[in-house]
Amino acid sequence: MSTDLSSLSIEELYALIASAEDMIKKIQKEKRSDVMRQMRQLASTIGVAIEVVPEARGISSRKTTNRPKTPPKFQNPGNPTQTWTGRGPKPKWFKDAIASGKSPDDLLIN
Repeated sequence: MSTDLSSLSIEELYALIASAEDMIKKIQKEKRSDVMRQMRQLASTIGVAIEVVPEARGISSRKTTNRPKTPPKFQNPGNPTQTWTGRGPKPKWFKDAIASGKSPDDLLIN
C-alpha cells in the first residue's frame, strides 16, 4: 500500500491519522480477545479460572500527584532565585555558604 501523503491537506492527514489510530485500537482489541479466549481455554483444561486485572497505566503505587509541593525553606543570599526545600541533596550554593561560615539558620527564608 502506497499513498502519496504530500498531496493531502493537513485536515486530510489528521483524518488519516485518526482513522489509523482507530484501526490500531480495533485490531488490538480483537487480538486481546483472541488471546484471552485461548488462555481461558487452556486454563480450563487444568481446572483453573482466569481473572483479568485491568492494566494500570501511568499510576504508581505511591500517589504523588495530589501531594502539595513542598515550599522552599532555604534561600541563597547571593542569588535569591536559588532556593532549597531542605529535602534531598544539598545544593552547591548551600554547601558553599556553610563552608564560608554561615549557619543553616542564616539561610532560612523568613
